Amino acid sequence: MIQRKQTVYLLLAFVAMLVGAIVPTGLPLLWLIAAVAALGSIGNIFLFNNRPLQAKLCVGLLVLGLAYYIAVAVMHHANGGTTTFTWPMALPLVAMLFWFLAYKGINADEKLVRSLDRIR
Repeated sequence: MIQRKQTVYLLLAFVAMLVGAIVPTGLPLLWLIAAVAALGSIGNIFLFNNRPLQAKLCVGLLVLGLAYYIAVAVMHHANGGTTTFTWPMALPLVAMLFWFLAYKGINADEKLVRSLDRIR
């Protein structure tokens, strides 16, 4: 359902993570996390019939975004502080913002559906 705002947010998060996976950062683990997050974002769009699962997947993607930055910090520390930070490393933060907005939209839809069920 493309007309839902959370679908647009998930699509924007997918684009951000796809660019983050395509542009080389020099660290293979970061590429893997970005690729999995991009696939999770695009897969989440097609779960529009199951809003609770869609919301849980958004939370999981947020945790994956945090894992990305934890991996950056660990690798930076392991390299003795010599890791070069590039602009693609900021894209997961943008994607995390879109996942959060999608989560809020999914919960608003679920709340609306429950209120309409109560009226019937």
